[in-house]
Parts: sequence; C-alpha cells; structure tokens
Amino acid sequence: MKRRIPVEQLKPGMHLLGLDQSWFKSPLWFHRGPVKSYADIRQLMKSGVREVTIDTEQGPDVQDSACESGILKTQGSIEPSPMPGLAEMHHEPPGVSEEDEVNESLGKSFDLDTFEEELYMAQGVRSEAISSIKRVFEGIKTGVALESGPLQNVTQTLFDCIKAREGCVLADAQLQRMMQFDASLFSHAVDVCVLALVVGYRSKMYEQQLQALAIGALLHDVGQLRLPRNLLFKKGAFSPEERNLYMTHPKLGASILANTEDIAEASRRIVLEHHERVDGAGYPWGRQGKTISPLSQLVGLVDRYDALVSKRGGRPPLPPGLAIRRLYQLGIEGKFSMEWVEALIQCLGLYPVGSLVELSTGERGWVIGINQADHMLPRVKLVWSKTREKLLSFRVVDLSECQSGQKPIRVLRLLNPFEEGVQDDLCFLPERQHTSI
Repeated sequence: MKRRIPVEQLKPGMHLLGLDQSWFKSPLWFHRGPVKSYADIRQLMKSGVREVTIDTEQGPDVQDSACESGILKTQGSIEPSPMPGLAEMHHEPPGVSEEDEVNESLGKSFDLDTFEEELYMAQGVRSEAISSIKRVFEGIKTGVALESGPLQNVTQTLFDCIKAREGCVLADAQLQRMMQFDASLFSHAVDVCVLALVVGYRSKMYEQQLQALAIGALLHDVGQLRLPRNLLFKKGAFSPEERNLYMTHPKLGASILANTEDIAEASRRIVLEHHERVDGAGYPWGRQGKTISPLSQLVGLVDRYDALVSKRGGRPPLPPGLAIRRLYQLGIEGKFSMEWVEALIQCLGLYPVGSLVELSTGERGWVIGINQADHMLPRVKLVWSKTREKLLSFRVVDLSECQSGQKPIRVLRLLNPFEEGVQDDLCFLPERQHTSI
C-alpha cells in the first residue's frame, strides 16, 4: 500500500516510491527502491525534501521497529542474474559512507590550476586507451582473433582513474568529444565506456558487473568493422537500404565475439542489445522492457548521448545541456529507462561540463564543474562580460556560493556554441589539452 509520510519518519529498509520535489533537485540518483542508510535520509533532508511516498507491501511501515532489516549489506562480488532489476545492481561498499563521500566532494575548495593539471593527466589516460582500442580493432579487421587481455587492461586503467579523479576523467571525455568534430570509432568506444563506468560506479554496481559493463561498452560498435567504409563515413542521411545494412552491426558484432570464450555473456548482450529500446522500437530484435539487460540499456543510453553531442551525418553536435533534455524527453516517451536517465543526469548535471551558459548577471562562460547537491548551481568559468566583450582575465564562479544577498546569481539560459560562434573557444582548457586522437 502506498503511504505518504514526513521525511523524518523515513527509516533504512523502507521501500521508497517518490519524493515531494522533482528528481533533479535530489542529491540521490534513485527515487525508487529500498532506503539503504541514514546517510541517504540526511541527504534528502538537506536537499529540502519534506515528504516521501513509501510502499508498505514491499518494505516496513512506520510502526515497524525492524526497519533496518531490509538494508543491503552484501560484500564482495556476485554473478549477476540474466535480467536483474536496477535495484539489484548496487551495493554499499564496506567502510564507506555515502554522506562522507558527498561532504568530502562538496568541501573541497576549487583550484583552476589543479583542475587543468588533472584534465591534462586524464587526457593522457584517455589517449592511451584510444590507442589500445585502435590496435585491437585494427587487429580484428585483419583477421586476428580478439583477445580480452588488452581490453581488461584498458578497462582497469580507466576504472582506477575514475576512482581517483572521477570528475576530471568525466570532464575530459566531455571536452575532448566537443573538440572532435569527426570523432573516430575508437574514441567513441572509449568515451561511451568512461561515461557508462561513471554511472555504474555511482550506482554502486559490483566490480564484476562494472568489468562486464566496461568490456561491453568498449566493444558495443565492434560490428561496424564489418560494414563498408563509405557507409560509415557517409555525409547526410542513409537511404532505406543503407539504414537496413547499418542496422546489422549489432549482429555482426555478436558474430565477432562468438569464438571468444573469455568475454562475459553480459558483455556479449551489450554488443547485441545496445540499440534495443524499452518500448520495443529498437533493433535488431525489437526486444522491450526487462527482456533487455540493464547493462545493455545503460550502454544504449550513453551511446545515444554521445551520438547527440557528436557530429553525425553532416549535422552539428547538440550542446550537452540540450542533449540531456532530449534524453529526458526520450525517457518520458518510453524509449529509455527513466531510472538510467536519472542516473546519467545525476552524473552529468543539468548543465554538463562544457555547456555554454549565460548568467543572470549577463555574463557568459563555460561550465567546468557540477554541484551534486543542486544541479541548478554549477561552477562556471566566466569568459565574456555582460556587454559580450571577452574578459582579459578569467574567473571561476561557484553558483552555490552566490545565493546569499538580495540578488543570487543563477543560470539564465543555455546557449548553443555553434549559434554563438564560439564552438572552437573552449578556453578554460590548458593549451596542451588541445590535442586529441
């Protein structure tokens, strides 16, 4: 039975159905499922939640004194079931408080020089990963059998870097994508892998699931190696015949992996299912709902985001913030799981890194960091004055620190860098960042 209660009565183990405010104002990526800890509840209170809706048939009621019995306390890794629900794919890392993680990230002071230095380091990791995937893919094209060893090395390096510098790794992937107007299959594979890994890591997947997710993300478009080059590099829309040929690449990818024994079944499913859609409108099989594995659904969503912010078929890329809004609309239409859409937006923010914004002061700049406590208040590097003149010296504004006083500063609107004529002016990057593969 659904029941609406004050947030103060919420206890770990209760089954959450919804909040009294929009999902994007919440510091938590989920709004449905069992409440795992008091740290989650404190975060909800801090974000302004006053009432929540619980399901007393799937979890304890207010008067139940044993509410905490439902908390998931699994340690280690387990073999994922063939079609697990999203709520079954997370765990609480032993000895780590989610509240401590959030407070630590919010408490760090921002230093632009450090940010740029870490971006440079992240770009080096990304470039090495792209080079490794390029060698693997070129080997496949020449008939060399696929080996999982190099893939596992790449995924482990990316994962280690994400754990150490998650924000900068994600920011670098975003920014490098914006600078690559004709992105390669190799860079696309790495960028999809990075973003999928960040979402999976934030969603507290088990390590074994993260490994399968990463391998599947790297290989999701491997079937395109079997398609004609003139089809892949065609400018403009496909003809019906060309589109039908292009739609065979998931099956072609599955056939490439058929004789590779050490690729997990979960990774194989990603290669085959990443173009399937929840409403059944995808390909190659037209699967729908829970018949599509959650990992495949996540990679399909991230693949779509990367396609939106990249130049494809002669169309200009969509600014990151507008791409996020497009994915949210597709989630409402039933193309993608709203749980994964919300998880992605919790990682990228409503104004992802690389978004061009105009503030309520009239000044303009680039988003260089998001605020996990409030996605409406990103960190912005101001580049243009309110009279549209380029500033002689740039300054960083953390909007979360500009809310006191009579005129709090906020984002007035998203801007399209192509329409503003500044698509090549990602000037918050250090000069050495302007190289990519």
